Amino acid sequence: MVENGKKGVTKQNLQEQAWQVWDSLRGFLDSSETMVYQVGISTLAFMLKGVEDDETLLSSLENSFDDETTVRFLQKLLKEYAEQIKMLADKFDADTLKAAVLFAEPRLSRNEDEISTPDGVSKLALSLMDLEEDDTILDLGSGVGSFLTLAARYSGSRNLYGVELNTSAVIIANLRSFVSGVPLKVIQGNMVSQCYSHLSANKVFSNYPVGTRFPALKAYVNKNSALKKYFKDIKRTASGDWVFGLAAYLNTKQPGKTVILMTNAGTWNKPDESLRQQLVKDGIVEGVILLPENLFSYTRIPFTMLVLSQSNTKVKMVDASDIYTEERRQNFLGANDIDKIVHAYHNETEISREVEVDEIAEQEYILNPLRYITSGMEIEDGVSLGDLCISINRGAIIQSSELDELVASEETSYRYLMLQHIQDGIVDSDLPSLVGVEERYKKHCINDKNLIISKNAPFKVALAQIPEGQTVLANGNLYFLELDESRVNPLFVSVFLQSEIGMSQLNRFAKGTAVRNISIQDLKMVQIPKLPMEQQDVIAEEYENLSDELVVLQRQADLIRDKRARLLEGVAF
Repeated sequence: MVENGKKGVTKQNLQEQAWQVWDSLRGFLDSSETMVYQVGISTLAFMLKGVEDDETLLSSLENSFDDETTVRFLQKLLKEYAEQIKMLADKFDADTLKAAVLFAEPRLSRNEDEISTPDGVSKLALSLMDLEEDDTILDLGSGVGSFLTLAARYSGSRNLYGVELNTSAVIIANLRSFVSGVPLKVIQGNMVSQCYSHLSANKVFSNYPVGTRFPALKAYVNKNSALKKYFKDIKRTASGDWVFGLAAYLNTKQPGKTVILMTNAGTWNKPDESLRQQLVKDGIVEGVILLPENLFSYTRIPFTMLVLSQSNTKVKMVDASDIYTEERRQNFLGANDIDKIVHAYHNETEISREVEVDEIAEQEYILNPLRYITSGMEIEDGVSLGDLCISINRGAIIQSSELDELVASEETSYRYLMLQHIQDGIVDSDLPSLVGVEERYKKHCINDKNLIISKNAPFKVALAQIPEGQTVLANGNLYFLELDESRVNPLFVSVFLQSEIGMSQLNRFAKGTAVRNISIQDLKMVQIPKLPMEQQDVIAEEYENLSDELVVLQRQADLIRDKRARLLEGVAF
């Protein structure tokens, strides 16, 4: 393995050496012959330096590699690029050719970037795993073996397994294992449909493909009996994040540690709520770390790192979104950044805290650290909600017996709005009718474009759309705010407060233990970002378009449910 032990030699130096080798291949390889070709040719040049000729090299391949696919690929390269392989062997020393295999990284190819985890992210995961020399380490979705190579250096373990579907990635991992001397055992397989518990890995990592929806994985899930039981009642709209994440956890020998990366949506989206609830209640979720954006070369979106283990009565939450070292094109986690995050993970700090399961339940089992940590929630250029309000009012507190007398049996122009009538930022169009609204309750009636916010957590937010001629009386669990439309677009404020950072603002000011709520005075202190009105209008318009699409889809779903319920009507039994 190429070490940084030589004085003055850094990983950057080694990468520069690698690019010298790769640049020597310009003109010989076309754009379709990418990283796996470059690494393969560099490996063969390295091997050629230790034998007499390419015939000897060809005969030694089967003895050097156990994987038949890797052997056939190298045989093909040796036949097609013999001249270029000899040129590299003559031009560069062994250490430079090693660097070309181990340290060169893809520059432009998105697909190749996705099969490699950045060093800083890998090192953070390894720092949270409590590695020991006798650990068996498994990387599900192991890519080109970068994580496992680092794991060997961190732990001294020789029990290193990877599972990878991509053939090119498996070949590269095998070549790097050979050149480095690190005994990686990379299995080409499907981490969802197949079980790898027979490896008895007590430390498992997974940086799996992002953006996959559950329907695309369902057939694979059904082939895995251990995984299938978690998803038997899951919604079709669920993300694929927890499929991969649970596959990693179920392949971990307990007691052990599982560290996974997922998109932030998996920590808060509604379709995954029941699954998060089960995992939190079962004590499987140990910690959640919100990572900075732009750590990966193929996307700028931030990721979340989760630590899964057994018997957890609390969940460690860390907001590390502002801890990174900035480079020209991409952020990365340096040694100091990793130390800060690990310290925050094991201690309560301004960016971290341990959260009770009951508090997570109050937040509908959302696992985004922004819901639970107040630091880092400041809006740098913001204005208080109170400054944007013309008035803030609360709904009417009406006893249930009195409400029963007010409810009309037929549809009227008087309606009653309760908390349960607000879902996903939308107020139900079919509110219960009232016989009328007494004068004493008129001040508790909502006007069109009023911002509606629930008094209690978990907070619900919506913008009122009151048809002409209709009067809507609000329940006492709701606030309704009239905003100054010359200063702010009310729909933009609604969109912001429904976002994770907006919800964090509301939770920051919420008080209480059993039931957390926000007062009018505290509500006034919530910060709203200062954006140009034109930008607010664009966001509001896009939100309206998406909301209209959602309403249509919900109506279609209702029609389908109705048709399904009527399938047996008229059938004689």
